Amino acid sequence: MEKSSNTNHPQSGNFITAAALVAANFFYGTNVIAVKQIAPHHVQALGISFARIFFTAILLTMLPLFNSKKERIEKKDYLLLMIAGLLGVTLNQTFSIMGIASTNPIHSSLLIMSTPIIVTVLAAIFLKEIFGGNKIIGLLLGLMGAFILIKSRATSGEAHPPTMLGDGLILAGSVCYSTYLILIRKVSKKYSPITILRFVFLFGALFSLPFSIKSFATAEWAAFSGWDWFSILYIVILGTLAANLLMNWGVQQWGPSKTGSFVYFQPIFGTLGAVSLMGEQFSLVKAIAGLLIVAGVWVTS
Repeated sequence: MEKSSNTNHPQSGNFITAAALVAANFFYGTNVIAVKQIAPHHVQALGISFARIFFTAILLTMLPLFNSKKERIEKKDYLLLMIAGLLGVTLNQTFSIMGIASTNPIHSSLLIMSTPIIVTVLAAIFLKEIFGGNKIIGLLLGLMGAFILIKSRATSGEAHPPTMLGDGLILAGSVCYSTYLILIRKVSKKYSPITILRFVFLFGALFSLPFSIKSFATAEWAAFSGWDWFSILYIVILGTLAANLLMNWGVQQWGPSKTGSFVYFQPIFGTLGAVSLMGEQFSLVKAIAGLLIVAGVWVTS
């Protein structure tokens, strides 16, 4: 039935998939704005990271209750999922949130774009994938863009000045997430995306608990405005859970390459949100750096 439906209405199916992927990258891109709204003045970055991981893990655990199909994880795969949870959830979310909280939101949106380039480099190192001339050029373009962005930290008139530490943490989070993507390939064909996400977030929550729970518990929840509560809900429900589910669904429909091409929407949405909602300045230097990073991702892909 499903195959027949796709045949009869291919344009409708393509439109729905494209819309889902644009929505996912909109949530990813604008998630930066929601984090900057509440961190670090109401909640420390570690507190937001824990809330994002812990409540997403709970929601993912509840999803199988509405699905009769159950999947069992083989014992040999638990260690890999634990490492994936540590890298792809605990360290990635912690570094990324801390970086977003301490640097410029436009910088965050653009530097997060470096993830596909890092994945390509790691795949060449650990999976022995061919690293051709186009990937070398893409890597160099991306490095040039990131270098220009990090070195140009003029703070005059900026609502949220960029910092070297914040930019470095963003890149560290991208390296952790890229390593996670390499690791998870080994089990991506054995289990459904929801099952994999559920376990990596559960392990990620456990690893985050010892050093993040204090920041979460001591947050100034009573001082939250309506916009602050909306921001935390946006981070958990849309910026994490919905974005991950939509991207995984897109991979099932179109495959990783075509799905990955939609990553170009992230810095567009993030930058537009930062300029229109937070009064940030989009300078010529940021535009050049952003174009170099985007060009690097495009050439690499």
